[in-house]
Amino acid sequence: MKKIFHYAMLLASACLITAGLTACSDDNDDPQPGSTDAESAEISNILNNYVDNVVNPTYKEMAANATTLYSAMKALRDGAEKHQATDEQVKAACDAWKAARANYEKSEAFLLGAANDYDIDPHIDTWPLDLVALQSFLTSPSMMKNVTTSDDDNNISWVHSNLNQTQLGFHSVEFIIFRDGKNRPASSINAEYEDFTDADQGINLTSVKNADELDFAVAVAGDLMYSIYEMEVCWNADAPAEHREALESLEWKTSMPSSSITYGENMKNAGKLGSLYTTVKGAASAVLVGDNGCVGICDEVGQTKMGKPYGLGTNDENRESDPSYIESPYSYNSLTDFWDNIQSIKNTWYGKYTTDNNTDGATYSFHKYMTKYGPAEGKAVEDAIDNAQAKIKACTAPFRYNYHNAQVLEAINACTALSNALSAANDVIQKQK
Repeated sequence: MKKIFHYAMLLASACLITAGLTACSDDNDDPQPGSTDAESAEISNILNNYVDNVVNPTYKEMAANATTLYSAMKALRDGAEKHQATDEQVKAACDAWKAARANYEKSEAFLLGAANDYDIDPHIDTWPLDLVALQSFLTSPSMMKNVTTSDDDNNISWVHSNLNQTQLGFHSVEFIIFRDGKNRPASSINAEYEDFTDADQGINLTSVKNADELDFAVAVAGDLMYSIYEMEVCWNADAPAEHREALESLEWKTSMPSSSITYGENMKNAGKLGSLYTTVKGAASAVLVGDNGCVGICDEVGQTKMGKPYGLGTNDENRESDPSYIESPYSYNSLTDFWDNIQSIKNTWYGKYTTDNNTDGATYSFHKYMTKYGPAEGKAVEDAIDNAQAKIKACTAPFRYNYHNAQVLEAINACTALSNALSAANDVIQKQK
């Protein structure tokens, strides 16, 4: 979830027009201001590739893994109701959670779009989880009756509309199926009541029936799944029909606000009549250095996700160390989250969604563009990406208990260097004639 904003000099704000308006030019064939025809076409190709080979594949795989997670949570719930849940069922749920989580973290370089406009990001990825509020909910029969009905879709709709984002999303499911960085034992789930207590926070869930808690978890996993469908469909006009139909039946969003076009179509048509991006350079700037683009997530990883627990002291939010502000604390997945966030930048830069870190293959990408127009600045970005990932990987795990040391500070500084390199690369693009 976005916690800070990047205040470097950007051209994106000048290149975007207010929602509901269209591009200034009536002639789609006019050269872009400050660009040659060839260069505008080149950037347009990069943006088209970005949509088709980075954004859409990421959301497609994320939606598939979220569907698997929902199914796994239902199977685990059904087993728990009979006190016959297995460690294999728990593992299936935990593995699916980690897979969907990896996809989501690898999408955070492009939160511009539905994730931001429809507040999907805070809805499914707010932390820390409010355990006090969650305990109040789970121990209230009058509240729990809304999520323990025999109609899973109704249970999902209820949590979506009635629960605060601090009780929902990835981290709520994470809390229920992980314990101290490991898969929760099936024996714990098969017991009549929860066994979680935390004296420091005043949390005692031992009066909560595991079967009821799993009903709640299924509803939250379903809300997570449909929220991911929403991002997928709002970006991709060719998303699976069943995902679109599911959203339509729920009366959720399937396109941009007050429009029938998708975010992908809007990005591909940058600089043309009908797009909210008046120039292709403005769109490129939003992708690279916007608050919901590459620099936005890079700053969030360094200054907030790592900087707030560390107590970096560079802004009001991270002025003092906050040990409660640890992303994915129950699975001990924090450092993987951070690495995947930088991978989302790498995928955007190289123009390819990859699971094997292969940077070859994209015909049109920021990498190829900068090789031609700004090789020094391009290499600086690529070196900074590799360094940031290396520094994050060098941090001692779990981050939950190792958030204030020299390795963490080195990783934070590496993220700052990457933000600066991306801004310099964007300057090359904006100044190129």
